[in-house]
Amino acid sequence: MKQEWRLIIGFTIIVSGVAGVLFTACAPTQTVTRYSEEQLQARRDTAQMFYSIGAQYYGQGDYDRAMANFQKALEYDSLAYEPYIAIGNVYRKQRDAGNAESYYRKAIKIDPRRAKGYEALGDLYLEMGQQDEALKLYQEGLSQDSTLADLYNGIAEIYVRKGMTRQADSVFQVARTRFPDDPAIQRLWAEFLFKVGRYREAADALKPLVSRFPDLTVLRAKLADALIELKDYKGALAQLDTLFIRDPNNLMAKLRQGVILARQGQYRQAIARFDEVISRDSTFALAYLYKGEALSEQGNYTASDANLRRALALDPNLTQAYIDLGDNRRKQADANRGTNITQTPTPKLKNAKTLYEEAKSYYQRALSDPAVAGYARAQLEYIEKNLQAINKELFVR
Repeated sequence: MKQEWRLIIGFTIIVSGVAGVLFTACAPTQTVTRYSEEQLQARRDTAQMFYSIGAQYYGQGDYDRAMANFQKALEYDSLAYEPYIAIGNVYRKQRDAGNAESYYRKAIKIDPRRAKGYEALGDLYLEMGQQDEALKLYQEGLSQDSTLADLYNGIAEIYVRKGMTRQADSVFQVARTRFPDDPAIQRLWAEFLFKVGRYREAADALKPLVSRFPDLTVLRAKLADALIELKDYKGALAQLDTLFIRDPNNLMAKLRQGVILARQGQYRQAIARFDEVISRDSTFALAYLYKGEALSEQGNYTASDANLRRALALDPNLTQAYIDLGDNRRKQADANRGTNITQTPTPKLKNAKTLYEEAKSYYQRALSDPAVAGYARAQLEYIEKNLQAINKELFVR
């Protein structure tokens, strides 16, 4: 799915059944106030003004002021579509799913023919793990308006999570055929290829797009990601250098530089780069994740765990953090077990058993993500074999 919720800055003119009548959003009863067409348009313009101000605050991360302005917009035009979506987005940012759902449904009720409400509510359900409900909403949105590209991405995302990559692939092929000149669809296609580990295909898909849409930095950033996975660090750094020319303060580019340093074994320099990103944005979950991984490679498991748990606190859906926590415990367990368990002291063997059990619990929490499920299953099999051997050894002592 898209990384950020986009507020659609537009203006919806909704004609009510009664000419010159505007229903006020906060009225406790069905009191109606009659306005002339000129007054109605003035109120709509004022509502649009407050909505636009709110959108600016939202983009800056000032959700309280954003909310105040979105609500003010509804005071002037209670039938405006976008403020309901926007308020739902704020509630989602504040992890208030109940109110977010309520406002998305209000938007759908106001104009059921517009797809944005279905997409927003579908994204909320997907975030809460309610995949079937999300799928129904995306499909309903497409039945109302098949021109919203994010709906295709939502459906494909659900198929990916269910391990149905062939169906996801099919959805993107339909979307790419329908929107051949839409860079967003092409980007989502490349991101899908990357997500399912088809890095060479992702890179091949992104290279012509980067040339065709040079101003879309997200395409160049994803190309750098694919090249990193292909161990083409020189090519990845070239893409990042281009990003820095356009945006010297690009935090994702700085983060990717840290990843390259870590992949090359330069962990101290990588950690310094991750710390630089965190100092600029303390809510950047990926920065904590990558820092945790680098610290793990240095053998500093305590500090690694702290950063990985911070990443999960910021993004509970970041399943890679569970993999990394499991790896930390597994590596510690391996060290305690030793190469020959018959010669390992009993206290160390018992400690290894405890650590393997803890690692097992982390890997099990990652099984729901198809992107890492294969790795998690392999580690669980490895742990199970070790636990059986340890239990057998402890039994005979």
